Amino acid sequence: MNMQKINRFWQSANLFLAPVLLVVLIYYKNSMPFYQFLLWLHLPFLMLHECEEYVLSPLSFKEFFNLKSPFGSKTDPNFPLDEGYVFQVNIVIAWPVIIIGALLANIAPWVGFSMMIFELTVNNFMHTIIFQSAKPTYNPGLITNSILLLPLGTITFITALPFFQWQDWVFSIILGGIICGLLGYKTRSRLAKLKR
Repeated sequence: MNMQKINRFWQSANLFLAPVLLVVLIYYKNSMPFYQFLLWLHLPFLMLHECEEYVLSPLSFKEFFNLKSPFGSKTDPNFPLDEGYVFQVNIVIAWPVIIIGALLANIAPWVGFSMMIFELTVNNFMHTIIFQSAKPTYNPGLITNSILLLPLGTITFITALPFFQWQDWVFSIILGGIICGLLGYKTRSRLAKLKR
């Protein structure tokens, strides 16, 4: 299975899917609670973010992360992120959690918010602080993180404040923490494998 071709397909398809999804969501906006609309909005915003990271940037996020970030191998363009890892993070983890979270917005609002926690902390922290600390420069995903994902996460947080119960905050933090922990563990494991 050629993971590079599979990734190029969905990453490029996002350029067409995200605008269509945005139009559909705006059309149906009044038929759902505002919080649920924000959770659905997360998917096309993430798609646009992925387009910037992997299609529109001169150096893809994978290569930037591996060669230029503090978390990369600095020598191997496929460690710790490879094409399989990119697919798993985006298609196997992020998209399903966002979709399930939006579907369960009225039953378990914490599910969708767990990915907002990921955006507000890990994703935002990486793009705006960690990747900028040594030598401030453009990193793939910086623009869409700053103008789409960070504002969306902030608005969703403010919208959730009046109705979230304490358990919603706890469960969303736990699920968000599990996602971050799994990705951190896998990244460290792959770096250790390269060193061996």
